[in-house]
Amino acid sequence: MPSPFVYEEPVSPGDLVNRADELKSLVDRALDGRNSRLQGPRRFGKTSLLRAAGATAERDGAVTIEVNFLGCVTAADVAQRIERAYAAQLDSRLRRWYDGLIRTLQPTVVAAPGGVGVAAQPQTTDRGLLDRLALPRRVMERTGRRCVIAFDEFQEVVRIHPALPGVFRAELETHGEAAGYIFSGSHPGLMRELFSDRRHAFFAQAAPVTLGPLPADELADHIAERFTADRRDPGEALGPLLDVAEGHPQRAMLLAHHLYEQVDPGGRAGIEAWTAAHDAARREADGEIEGFWDSCSSLERRVLKTIAHVTVPLGGREAAARFGLPKSGSTQNAIERLVSVGHLVADDQTRSGWRIVDPFLAAWLRGE
Repeated sequence: MPSPFVYEEPVSPGDLVNRADELKSLVDRALDGRNSRLQGPRRFGKTSLLRAAGATAERDGAVTIEVNFLGCVTAADVAQRIERAYAAQLDSRLRRWYDGLIRTLQPTVVAAPGGVGVAAQPQTTDRGLLDRLALPRRVMERTGRRCVIAFDEFQEVVRIHPALPGVFRAELETHGEAAGYIFSGSHPGLMRELFSDRRHAFFAQAAPVTLGPLPADELADHIAERFTADRRDPGEALGPLLDVAEGHPQRAMLLAHHLYEQVDPGGRAGIEAWTAAHDAARREADGEIEGFWDSCSSLERRVLKTIAHVTVPLGGREAAARFGLPKSGSTQNAIERLVSVGHLVADDQTRSGWRIVDPFLAAWLRGE
C-alpha cells in the first residue's frame, strides 16, 4: 500500500495534527467578517490549515476562495491570480453568473484566438484590481452569502510595490459583513512588518494565529494510528523519530514516510528499520540544506553553527574560538535576517536564546 504520510504538499483536513484550536479561531473569525493572519515557519502546515478552514467555512454556508500569490511580479499578475481563483473554485451555479460578470470588468485573462489557451491584457490598472478585490461584495449582493477569502503568500504583494497593499486595503475595508480574510505567507519578517508596523497599510488589520511545533504525544498518536490502519507497528522506532523531528510537521511526516517504507504489513519497526529510514530522510533533505547553506553569508554561517550547538552562548569566547563569531552589531543583523526569513525562532531554553527551525539543518550543522 502507498504510504499514508504526506510531506511534499499540503495535507487534507483529516491529516492535520493538533490544529483544532487554530482552525476554530480562523473559521469563527472569518464567518464573523473579521480578519486573521496565519503565521509560522515554512513547512509548518499553513497552506494545509488554510484549506481546512476553507472547507469548514464552506460547510457552514460561506463561499470560499483561496488565492496564492507566489510568483506574482506585477499588479496585473495579482489581478489575474484572483480572477483565475474565482473561476476555478466557484460552484457551477455561481460560476455561470461569474462568467458573465467578469466580462463586464474587462477581464485580465481572455480567451486566446481560436479558443486555445489564454492571453493577458498588457496592463492592469488599479481600478481593474479593485474590481476583482470587490468580488465578495458582488457575491453577497447576488447570494446573501458571506465569502471567506484566503490570501496565501501575501508577502508577494508587498514585494511588487510598497503601495500595493494600500490598494487592497482601500477595497477590503469596505466589505463589512461581505467577507472575512485569512492572510498567510512564508516570509515571517515581511508578514510581521506588514501587519505590525504603523507605517504599513495593514497595520492592526488582522489578528495573529500562530503555528508552533507539534506536541510529541499528538504526533505519536497520529503516526501510530496510520501504521496500525495498515497492519504495521512503528515499534521502538517511534521514540527516536519524535526526538529527531522536534515537533517539525514536515520533517516528522518525512521520517514517518520512510519508516513506513521499511516495515512490511504485519511487521514491527526495530532499530535497523529506524536507522535506514532516518538515513533515507536525511539524504532526501541534503540537497535543500546544501542549497540554503550556499545562499548564506559567511557571518550567517557562523551564527547558524553557534546556534546549532545549543549549549554555546552568542558573543562569548567559545563562539569566537570555535566558530569565529565576532562580537559586533553585525552578528545581530545576521540573526535578524535569519529570523525574518523563517530559519530561526526565539527559544529561552538554549544558551543563545535562539533555535534553528529545521532540526535536519541543525543536525547537519553539528555534523550528526
